[in-house]
This record gives sequence, C-alpha cells and structure tokens, in this order.
Amino acid sequence: MPWGFFYPGESLQRRANFDINGTQPVTSSEFGMSPFGSYNMAGNVSEWCLNELSNGYPATGGAWGQPSYTFAEYADYPGLYSSDKVGFRCVLNSPGATGDQGGMHIEIKDEIPNYPPSSDADFAAWKKAYDYDKTPLDPQVVDVKETAEWTRERITFNGADGQRAIAYLYLPKNYPRPLQVIHVVPASDVAAGLRSLPDSMEDRIAPFIKSRRAAFGVVINGYIERLRPQGYVPPDRATVEYRERSVNWITDVRRGLDYLETRKEIDPTKIAFFGPSAGARIGLILAAVETRYRAVILMGGGVSKRDSETIAEANPVNFAPHIRGPKLMVNGRFDEDTPFKTQGEPLFKLLGEPKRSIVFDGGHIPPLEFLVTTMNGWLDETLGPVKHE
Repeated sequence: MPWGFFYPGESLQRRANFDINGTQPVTSSEFGMSPFGSYNMAGNVSEWCLNELSNGYPATGGAWGQPSYTFAEYADYPGLYSSDKVGFRCVLNSPGATGDQGGMHIEIKDEIPNYPPSSDADFAAWKKAYDYDKTPLDPQVVDVKETAEWTRERITFNGADGQRAIAYLYLPKNYPRPLQVIHVVPASDVAAGLRSLPDSMEDRIAPFIKSRRAAFGVVINGYIERLRPQGYVPPDRATVEYRERSVNWITDVRRGLDYLETRKEIDPTKIAFFGPSAGARIGLILAAVETRYRAVILMGGGVSKRDSETIAEANPVNFAPHIRGPKLMVNGRFDEDTPFKTQGEPLFKLLGEPKRSIVFDGGHIPPLEFLVTTMNGWLDETLGPVKHE
C-alpha cells in the first residue's frame, strides 16, 4: 500500500476513497498520505501517466467506485478517453533535469490464448470432488437490521467441515412474495479482507433490492467475519490443498442455496448467480456443478494463462464450458484487472450457448447506472419481470 502495510479487516476510511459517491477533496484521507507526502496515490481518481503503451496511456492508482485492489493495477486507455474517474498529478522537473524523466515508451506484448473445451467425461470426474451430503443445516437468524427499503437478516448454518457458515439475506419491503433472488459471490476485496460482505453487497446490490429482488450472500473462509489465522499461507494452486479450499468454499455457498429453499419468501425456481471479478472465477466452477441457477451474470470475469498451473478439479477453464443456464458477461473494454482481449474474450469463447457478451467503454467495474440497467434487463428476460401488487 502507498501508506504502508495493511492488515486484513482494517478499514480503508481516512486512507483512500473507493466509495461510490464520487470524488472527495484531496486532503480528505488524512491517513492516506504516502511516505513522500503525496495524497490519493490510491483511490479518488486514477492518474494518467506520461508513458505511451501500445493502445494508449496507463492510468494507475484506482478510483472512486472501483474495488480497492485496483490501486496496484493500471489501465490502458486511448489518449482521448474521458472519465470522471481519471485525472492527473502536476509535477515540476528538478532544475537541470535531462532525459525523458521516466516517460519512456513501454511495450507490452499480450498473447491471446485459445482454450479447448474439456470433455463431458472429464467434467463428470472433476465434478465428483464437489459432491456433499445434505445434512441438517440447523439455521438460525442471529441478527435483523431494518431500513426503509429492506430487511437484512444475518444467518448462521452448518457449513463445510463442521463449521458454522454465515450468510446475509436482503428482503425488499412491501412487495409480493415469493421473491426472485440474486445470489452474490463478491470480488477479491472481500476475499482479501479489505471490506465485509454486507458492505460490498450494499454498495452494488442495493438498487436491485429496491427493484423488488432479494439478495443473498455467504461469508466463506477468508472474509472479514471468518478471517484465517494470523500467518496463514494460501496453498499453491497445483496442490490438493488448493482443491480442498475450493471445495470448502463452494460447499458453503451451495449449502446457502439449500437454506434458501427453506424460505417461503423466496422462489427457489428463480435464483440468479452474480459474480463480479473474483466472484466470477468462483462462479465458473459453482455454476457448472450447481443446476439451481436460472441465470448467470459474470462481471469483469475472465480466465488467464496461470490457470494452466491449477489442479484440474479447481481450474475454472475446465468447468466453464459446462455451465448450462443462460450466461451474461459484462466486461470493460479497458479493464485494468482482467484484460478483455486476453482474458475476457477467451472465456466468452469457452462458454457454451446460450450466452451474451456486453462490453462497455471503461475499466474493470461499469458505472452503477449501466450495471443496473443491464442486469435488470437480463434478469427480466431470464427470470421474468418481478411481481407487482
């Protein structure tokens, strides 16, 4: 981090502005100053760099309305790209400075991979790793929060490996039941402990709850409410331990679906999966082994060359072709986290029909207005319009 080490579970408040409410005055994040006295090296607006890339110029540091992890990534925008999330930093060269002052051309050659789809026989063998016993859930609603628009329930139930899992269910108020539900697996800012699952859901999913759909998410191991022990080292992706971690996560999420089926307020035949970024990667395995989703939405999703290093039973490339329901991919043309040409587009080619791709002129996360219009249209089409009084 530009301000020093950051521990999982700490708040970004007073350090960086990644909120959805727009820019803030430069000095608002008083504890976000870098060791060299610069503000907003992370968040607020990302900043243009002088270096020329193959397709334009980089913008770094992340911006308001983006996941916090984008601070360490760079976008590649055309020189005339305009956005209220991109700015620049004014500097003065030292007296007598010579050379390009770090403004050299940077050449990046990206190969566009092609992934052959896995066979049905191989998929059937890999899928067995995700079989689980439907033992009693013993669910408990342990906390209820009321707002003008929804009721939020915090629920615990028996999850994987004998542990108590945690889930959040948002029920819109004053609308007829049973409700359609959006099942959310969040991005890596939640997985890395940078913010909680309910904070993430209320940041992005609130407009859909106000549009008469319920929302549901499960807190899996590694999230703030279930942080790993201090000193935990993630397993190498080629190992059995990595596969077991994947199985644990997906079992907890599927047990969450089992719980939804017990709620009379929910229509179990109208559940949509929504996975932004890292949630989309988990979703490629989840939506392949789980048949209860009527629609699948992958936002900022893709597959990478590093997946070739992953054990077969946890490699999303192996599972993506076997998702049977209708699939919508939403990607930014200039995505700084999951480049569309080298990761997003290869995933779309790998998916089977029915599928649809929507590309917007922006980075990793679309503007909220675009996302709401796009997702509501897709959900109306695949789940059916929501009920009215």
